[in-house]
Amino acid sequence: MEDDNLQQHSTALLTAWEDGTLSYHDAIVQFNALRGEAQTRGQTEDEAFLESRLGVIEGYRGNYVGSIAHFERARDLYLRANNRRQVATCTLNIGETYRLKGNFARARQYFRIGLDAAVELGDRELQVLARTNESQMMLSQGNAAQAEANLRECYALCEEPFPVPPGVPPEVVVRNQLDQRADIAHALATLYLDSGDIEQAWYFAQEGLKLATLLQTDLRIGFAYRALGEVVTVLEHPPEPPLSSDPDHYFSESIARFKAVNAEGETARTLFAQGRSLRRRGRQTQAARKLHQAMIMFSRLGMVDDAAKAAEEQLKLL
Repeated sequence: MEDDNLQQHSTALLTAWEDGTLSYHDAIVQFNALRGEAQTRGQTEDEAFLESRLGVIEGYRGNYVGSIAHFERARDLYLRANNRRQVATCTLNIGETYRLKGNFARARQYFRIGLDAAVELGDRELQVLARTNESQMMLSQGNAAQAEANLRECYALCEEPFPVPPGVPPEVVVRNQLDQRADIAHALATLYLDSGDIEQAWYFAQEGLKLATLLQTDLRIGFAYRALGEVVTVLEHPPEPPLSSDPDHYFSESIARFKAVNAEGETARTLFAQGRSLRRRGRQTQAARKLHQAMIMFSRLGMVDDAAKAAEEQLKLL
């Protein structure tokens, strides 16, 4: 970054949006104002940073086309500034957005390019990010064995402090590492749930909640509650207090957290998860309603893979 004050302001804005104290609309207005300021001053890296933050916000909102456009502009600006690390980061973000959209072929291309760049840079944080994202794509495609091996290794790598790259504040690296651990814990909870290893699924669902509580962001807490709702659905014995034994409690909390930051794509995924849970509990009418809501949102947001899974789940109700 070329302007430390602008970096601090931008980071504070993103944190305020993530923890729900700043609305989506206000965040966009303020980021656009800062971006205009950076453009006027000719601060290329500042402008790129702001474009990437806008990409993050639009991605969680479910505006994947807009998110990709922001990340591509950020990557081009970082290329102009010869910031190879940030070029690689933007490349991985583009890949992750394609993954969320369900375009796995495009996602894989960007993950490979990003991982190669991270290896060339010797950047452990980016290597973990690239491998985690690719592993989650493998999980979506049913390649659980390879995904598990990669995710367990990445989780172990996150237990050792990441080196601090030049020009990056140490506290940012620490927070990013905590966020990556939470992301991997959520992925592992999902993986073990799908494979029927409920004990491991429960362990990582609880780990995800602990890490999300440390981060104190609506997004991470939303992911953690969704995983808990899914696992509690299939637990043989109810969890001990203070944890609730009602899956719908966790799904409701997850949806509330995601709605607080306009994360429409993740709201839809929680509705889908709740629909599956309700079906397993024999509440067919309510399940059909939740799955229908999820299907409408997936279709509107262009989430092809998720829409197909929702349609398949609806067929089980017939």
